Amino acid sequence: MNSNVLTRGVLTEVPGPRAREVMATGTLDMQSIYRLLVVDDAKSQGSSLVDVDGNVYLDLFSHFALGCLGYNHPRLLAVARSDEFVRGSINPTSSPFCPASSWFDVLEGLKAYAPKGMQRIFCVDAGTEGIENALKAAFIVHGERRRVAAGGPANPLELPAEEQEAILANAGSDAVIVSFSGAFHGRTMGSLSCTHSKTIHKADIPAFRWPIAPFPANRFPLARYADENAAREAEALSALEQILDEYGPRVAGVLVEPVQSEGGDRHASAEFFRGVQALCKKAGCALILDEVQTGGGISGTMWTHEQFGLEHAPNLVVFGKKLQMGGFFATDDYTIRQFGRMYQTRNGDRARAMLALETLRVVEEEGLLAHVREVGAHFLAGLEALAERYPTILSEPRGKGFLLALDLPTTAQRDDFLKRALRRGVFATYTGSRSVRMRPHLILSRDEVDEALGVLDAVAREMAG
Repeated sequence: MNSNVLTRGVLTEVPGPRAREVMATGTLDMQSIYRLLVVDDAKSQGSSLVDVDGNVYLDLFSHFALGCLGYNHPRLLAVARSDEFVRGSINPTSSPFCPASSWFDVLEGLKAYAPKGMQRIFCVDAGTEGIENALKAAFIVHGERRRVAAGGPANPLELPAEEQEAILANAGSDAVIVSFSGAFHGRTMGSLSCTHSKTIHKADIPAFRWPIAPFPANRFPLARYADENAAREAEALSALEQILDEYGPRVAGVLVEPVQSEGGDRHASAEFFRGVQALCKKAGCALILDEVQTGGGISGTMWTHEQFGLEHAPNLVVFGKKLQMGGFFATDDYTIRQFGRMYQTRNGDRARAMLALETLRVVEEEGLLAHVREVGAHFLAGLEALAERYPTILSEPRGKGFLLALDLPTTAQRDDFLKRALRRGVFATYTGSRSVRMRPHLILSRDEVDEALGVLDAVAREMAG
C-alpha cells in the first residue's frame, strides 16, 4: 500500500499567493471560475495533496472521486514510464477499425474485473459519455425488439425508404428512459434529461420529457427511521410501477445510481434495488446502473450493486472516474451486433486503459476492498460519534466503505464547515444542498482517518460555540 510520508499543514491563506498568481494566467479556460487551489502534483504523495504554495492537505476530495490509489503511486508511475504507454499515448491506434495489439491485452485483463454477468464492454473517454452510449444501447435493443414484435425488421436499413427518410429528418422514436428524482448522470444532452439534482445543471437546455420516479432517500440512522424508510421505498416502487404501466412498451430502460452521489449522497436499501430490478424484468426493459462514482472499489466491493443481492445481473453498468476512462459493461442480450450502430472513433484511450487495468490489479493485489470496508466502517463510526457530540451542527452520517457523507443544517453552514476544515488541512467537498461529501483515496489509512476526525471535531466544536 502506498503510504503517506508528508507532514500536513496549511501555511498560507487558501488560495495562497502563488496559486492566485498561477490562476491569473488561466483565463482562457471557461472553467477558471471554479478554481479553489492549484495542485503541485510532483510533490503530492499518497493521500496528501500539496499545492503550489507548499500547503499539504489530507485529501478526502480526490477530485470528485477520480482518485483511487493516491498521488504518484509507484505501480502507475511504472506503467506511465513504459514504452507501451508512450506508444499508446502518441499513436492514433485506438480506432476499432485497426487497434494496436496491446488493446487486446488490456481487454483480456479487464475481463477479470467486469461485473458478474457482463459479457461485453464499450469504452469511451469519460463517465458521461458512458451514460450516453449506454442509453443508446438500451434504445437500440428496445427499438429492434419493438419492430420485430410488430412484424417488422430488426435492421432499420430494411425499413421502407420513406421511413428511413423520416428518421433522417428527426422523426425520432417515442421511447423513454425512466430516471429518479435527485439523480445526477452527467452534463451532456441525453444524460441531462436523466439528471434532476440541481436547477443550474439544466436551466435553458432542452430536455427529453422522460418520466421521473421518486427516489426514497433513506433517513439515518437506519434503525431510528426504519418504518419511515420502508414506507418511502414502498411508495417509490409503487410510483415506478405506475410509470412503467403508463408508458408500457415505450420504456427502453430504468437508469439509477446505487448511491445518488451528486444529489446529496442519498441511499436506498438493497431491497429497493431488488424491487426496481423485478419491475424492469416485468416491464421487459433494461436496468441500467450508473456506477461512474460508486464503482472501482470505493464502496468496499468492486461494484456497489454487488451488495444488493440482485436476482440476476443488471443489463448495463456504466463506469468512469476510478477506471481512468468511461464506458459501459453489458450483458450479452444488450450487445449491439449490427455494423455502424454503435461506433466511437477513439474506442477508449489505450494509454488510460492501461492505467485502468493496473489500478484494478493494485486494488486486488493490495487487498484494498477489504481495507476500504474495515477503515470505512471506522470512519463512519467516528462520524456517527461526532453527530452525537454536536447534534445542532452535524446529522445523518451515512456511507458504504469510503462513500461517506453527513449533513449540516443549512447550505451556508455546510460551506463554512468545509472552509474551516480546509484551513486546518482536511480537504472534503460538497454535495446536494447541505451535505459534506468525503471520497478519500482507497489507500487512506486508519491513522489518517483519525487525523481527519480530529480536525472535523475541532471544526464542529468551533461552530457550536
